[in-house]
Amino acid sequence: MLVARSTASRGSRTWHGPDLVAAPLMLAGLILGSWTGPLRQAEAATAVQEPLSPKLPDGRQRAFPTAEGFGAGSVGGRGGKVIYVVNTNEKGPGSLRDCVEASGPRVCIFRTGGTITLREKSLVVRSPFLTIAGETAPGGGVAIRNGERQLRPSIEIWTNDVIIRHVRLRPGPHARKACCSGGLGMYSEAARDIILDHISASWGSDETVDSEDASNFTWQWGIASEPLLKGGPGKDDRARNMLFTKGGNVSVHHSLFAFGRFRNPQIKMKIPGAVADVVNNVFFSPAWQYVVSFGDEWTHIQANVVGNYKIAGKKLRNDHMVHLFTESGEGHSIYVKDNYDEPYRTQADQDDSLVLAEDQRRFVVKTPFEVPTIRTALPMVAYDEVLANAGATRPERDAVDNRIIEAVKSRSGQLLKTDPRDVGGWPDLDAGTPYQDADMDGISDDWETKNGIDPMQADDGQRDMDGDGWSNLEEFLHFMAGDPDGGVQLPQQ
Repeated sequence: MLVARSTASRGSRTWHGPDLVAAPLMLAGLILGSWTGPLRQAEAATAVQEPLSPKLPDGRQRAFPTAEGFGAGSVGGRGGKVIYVVNTNEKGPGSLRDCVEASGPRVCIFRTGGTITLREKSLVVRSPFLTIAGETAPGGGVAIRNGERQLRPSIEIWTNDVIIRHVRLRPGPHARKACCSGGLGMYSEAARDIILDHISASWGSDETVDSEDASNFTWQWGIASEPLLKGGPGKDDRARNMLFTKGGNVSVHHSLFAFGRFRNPQIKMKIPGAVADVVNNVFFSPAWQYVVSFGDEWTHIQANVVGNYKIAGKKLRNDHMVHLFTESGEGHSIYVKDNYDEPYRTQADQDDSLVLAEDQRRFVVKTPFEVPTIRTALPMVAYDEVLANAGATRPERDAVDNRIIEAVKSRSGQLLKTDPRDVGGWPDLDAGTPYQDADMDGISDDWETKNGIDPMQADDGQRDMDGDGWSNLEEFLHFMAGDPDGGVQLPQQ
């Protein structure tokens, strides 16, 4: 079941923005004071911390406790085999490729941290029902990068029901002409019911995240940053973060888009009646060509843009938060509400349509489009929440994300031209020591013992001891990811 977003409130509250320092990017005379306005859907600012029901309104199981948006019903590898990733080799036994390119429902559990370098071939997901549980990686966590001869995205998804959490995608430049060398691409109508949660994606040569024909997709609590201006032959004058084309029903929420002057994201859907939902994101760049943009190349665009926060940068073309490309004449219908857009809309009592250029405001509609519920706060709250929690944070943020977050806070830095080494390069992620797992069911022995599960019985990982629809293995993964209620809640006797 889909629900329509409401702007009804339980009254007004005043939100004070983050403590912003004076910076070159701040436009003269613009001072952030306070933001007064009703809460969207009458939800408190702390709502993102409240547990959600394991079941979606349509009866499907939620992918994990904090999954929201169009991809929230992704099955992932639920009920499937556990495959250990024990090394950072590009291929072979124990590699991530060995799990990703296997068949049948499967969960990739990491027994090592570190960076996986793909020298000439993507990790291609063709068999559905996959979970890549980056939250299980010890040490400094797991990252994936491309070699100079790798000319396609690090991960390609061509199928349905994929969950990826807490993975760092750092592709980098390429030496030969490439179509789409980035961090992740989805390239099929079969690519649906996909959720990417707490992903950190940097240094793509065109878009770092790219989609063509995918649908029912969520990108949440991610960081997309520093797409390259010149990533390789044929990729000049880029700096583009994220592109979704053709498919439809896309949720992009609670994420940071930084140092990309275009496509943050750009969305052009093809499925009639599909909706794009862009909620509670933070946008920062020293120069804006376009920020969030929509194109009507294939069909009439329907979109909600709600509760986002944009920091002003140098205007290259149109630096309003929302830009509409008229390509085929199909047209746009855009619902905008409670966005903070420097320098155009900085007070809650200003007209919501000011986030578009004047000649595009005729496309604004008064009623939000029906979408799966996303818990939503006002933009000042979203700013703090996103900077504190977005990106791959398990087991810890890496040096790249820490640097990006500090740059956003101080409003400093510049677009990255070609070489990630100019900003510190790829971090050396510690391999770490994996948790003990005597029965090799993917679950820590300590967690099993604390939750009344036998650490020597391999089949109990697929059981559901508390009857909430998530297996014991999934409950453990929730715990590792920092989700609320990351444990088995046994019924009272």
